[in-house]
Amino acid sequence: MKKRPLKGMISIASVALLGGLVGFGGAPRPSATHLSETLTVQLQANTGTASSKQNKVLVQETQQWEKLHPEVTVKFLPNPYTTTTDSNAALVTEASAHRAPDLVWEQYGATSSGAIPQGILMNLMPYLQKPNPYVAGNKKWLNLWEPIAKAYMVTNGKADVLLGSDLATEIVYNKADFKKAGITSTPRTWQQFIVDLKKLKADHFAPFMFTDATGGCNPSWFERKFMSELLHSEINRFDVNHSQVADGLDTAVGIERGVISMKNPAYAEGWKLLGQLRPYLAAGSSSYSACANVTATAAPLSQLIPFTQNKYAMVWSGTWHVPDLDALGFSGKFGMFPFPTITTATTRYSSDLNLTGVVGGPNGVGEWSVTTPAANSSMTPTTKKLVINYLQYLYAPKNEGRWVADAGSGSFIPVIKGAEYKSAAGVTNLFSKKKPPVTIDGVLDGQLSASSQSQAIRILQAYLGNNLSWAQFASEWNAMLQQTATAWAQANHVNLAKYK
Repeated sequence: MKKRPLKGMISIASVALLGGLVGFGGAPRPSATHLSETLTVQLQANTGTASSKQNKVLVQETQQWEKLHPEVTVKFLPNPYTTTTDSNAALVTEASAHRAPDLVWEQYGATSSGAIPQGILMNLMPYLQKPNPYVAGNKKWLNLWEPIAKAYMVTNGKADVLLGSDLATEIVYNKADFKKAGITSTPRTWQQFIVDLKKLKADHFAPFMFTDATGGCNPSWFERKFMSELLHSEINRFDVNHSQVADGLDTAVGIERGVISMKNPAYAEGWKLLGQLRPYLAAGSSSYSACANVTATAAPLSQLIPFTQNKYAMVWSGTWHVPDLDALGFSGKFGMFPFPTITTATTRYSSDLNLTGVVGGPNGVGEWSVTTPAANSSMTPTTKKLVINYLQYLYAPKNEGRWVADAGSGSFIPVIKGAEYKSAAGVTNLFSKKKPPVTIDGVLDGQLSASSQSQAIRILQAYLGNNLSWAQFASEWNAMLQQTATAWAQANHVNLAKYK
């Protein structure tokens, strides 16, 4: 979701910002303390360095915060990673050497799944239960978040990550290709989607790029979609922790109990549906990723470049790519629609759910976690107070909307109540205010382990490339699931036998 050298994560593009120290009550501390502190802040993924356009407002707001805190230096760390799997692999390595940054980019799935060893990230709930000193009348900082964001941010009474904005995934299509193929409306269901794929292929278009590069987004997104839909009626068999997102224990128990197994017809049905797309998939999918930077020059490459060159009619992408498409000169030439719904008309295992927000949701820019002293030897009590105060400032409504909108060029929707923002055209139509059903993850997002993700991608690539029969795919996939669950249980000291 390719490990890179550790030094890539800790290289520093710093901005030295001077100001005055504030305590948790908001009152300035005397400068006579002569306190000198440095905060290390990992920038959000895909936003470049501190001097990039995407971080302009964040730096400006940091400078304002710095005016309240003399003798504090904030060092921004460029984030070279596009996936949490890569970023977390580097984080674990740094934490083992006790030199993780103070603030690290995270996503709620990774923090709740058990993919990150305990003791690396700080539980922020004690601070969220107290007032935010930068918001008049606020009695509990947690109350500033929209309810749907809180559902994802808090797991089992803990909050290891702060969320900043909503994003959505969608199918992006070439309007000219649809018109030429005689498609007059976008598909809403899986059945309609297959019909349109046939029309596009008949009119000599490569219909759909379903990227599956190592760590690729689309396979894990599809896995999350179909599992949340087709296993919904069986969730009580493995939902041990009862959180909004099924965590690592839930997934491992699901494998142990045979729910997440090719022997379960409902689970197998999801992969059979994906197999229906094989005749319509564009070639070269293993070189592209829906999460790659548009500027990438080595695999995984961005799928958007060949899409804007009319090499295929559709891609599964995210709202964060709308500004990229405009910048590539494709403004007005593309449309967007939600990934087609798997209904009971397609399979009897469907629960006919609205899964808007299951993929995406409050996973946009503005996600930070705080590291513990065990992972970060520079995390002193004073540093911790400064970090929390800095976050309280950034996540105040008057500030949060500005830096989130700037970082995402209007492609994200802030999740702090009262935050002001201006969204990009067509983006808001892809969101729902309703809380989605329990989200069920599998192995392709890398949250059980990076090694199992890589293995799963290789098996899936062979299946989608028609190099494995269904029986071979099912056998190899089941073996991989069992190995993954066993390895996860050993790493997290869990006895899965008690859940049989």
